[in-house]
Amino acid sequence: MVDHLRPVCAEIDLGNLIHNYDYLCGFPVPSRICAVVKADAYGHGSVEVARALYERGCRDFAVALVEEGVELRRAGVDGEILVLSQPPLDALAIAARHDITVTAYTKDAIKFISDTPEEERPNFQLKVDTGMYRVGAALDELSALSEVIGRGEIDGLWSHFAVADEVSNESTEFTKLQLSRFQSAINTLKGAGIIPRQLHIANSSGLLYYPESRLTKSRVGLALYGYAPRYEVDELGLRPVMSLISEVSFVKTVEAGERPSYGRLRPMAYRGKVVTVPIGYADGVPRSLFNGGGEVIIKGHRYPFAGVITMDQVLIDVGEEGNIEIGDRVTLIGGDGRENIGADEWARRCSTITWEILCGISKRVPRIYLER
Repeated sequence: MVDHLRPVCAEIDLGNLIHNYDYLCGFPVPSRICAVVKADAYGHGSVEVARALYERGCRDFAVALVEEGVELRRAGVDGEILVLSQPPLDALAIAARHDITVTAYTKDAIKFISDTPEEERPNFQLKVDTGMYRVGAALDELSALSEVIGRGEIDGLWSHFAVADEVSNESTEFTKLQLSRFQSAINTLKGAGIIPRQLHIANSSGLLYYPESRLTKSRVGLALYGYAPRYEVDELGLRPVMSLISEVSFVKTVEAGERPSYGRLRPMAYRGKVVTVPIGYADGVPRSLFNGGGEVIIKGHRYPFAGVITMDQVLIDVGEEGNIEIGDRVTLIGGDGRENIGADEWARRCSTITWEILCGISKRVPRIYLER
């Protein structure tokens, strides 16, 4: 296999990851941190992230797919791994074989688990829908499901917030309503003689903004990777974990009035230098970043895109006197000198969310891990 030859990489700072984990662990007990490492740890590399966190003491991980959990197990990651959606029934035996806890919320799945011989039965946690309306058992279904579950202990009961990351009276009231509904679900199960070993509803927003949601554990994703859901990174002391780096591959002088790149959308305001950087939307640099006024950092200074972002390359306007040369480092996400560009800045400029930006950095961008 040929090592990466193109000067493009995502630098993953494991020191910053551990800093964020330690910071989040500082919130009041009893809630412990469950590291959400689904979607390849939001593009950071699930195996490397989970290994680093496990070494630091994390014993709870969450994934979206049984396959993601199996990948962690095969990489030697110990601790609890919870699949956050109900998997197909034929995946349950695979989950059990790898000691992966599954989520269930339908009668058929719960009965299938209950009827499975004990030595082949996976641990399961019941998810209840308190207002996200995506997946989960409805509150009025719990009594019927309790009859299938039977009396005794189950591994867990959980739910998910819909608007805890938003700042408005309406979102605050709805989040509190979800908490109230979750308590009702706990009471319903208790009345049926079912005691969940774990209770959790808090995500990053719950942990940060709703202390009453910190139950057995908090499922933390975005904050773990250095971003607060409400664009408060500096105030909270979180440190972004990923930097997206490339370098200048070509330099040319472009006359005033010329229009670089596809569509010829923006004329040069002066005769100046335009440099090419070998990274594009196939790597996760959104095309909308151009219209949004996106910039990169070279030698500690910000420079704008000179034209529309293409699949494999971008063009940067470095000015009339730009002292930029082939091989100079280009920071697309991250810091250089006094300047810093975060994934949250990209999100604002592209009218999207930080989660999408991080998950969008494609697999063809090599991840380089900086040791803590």
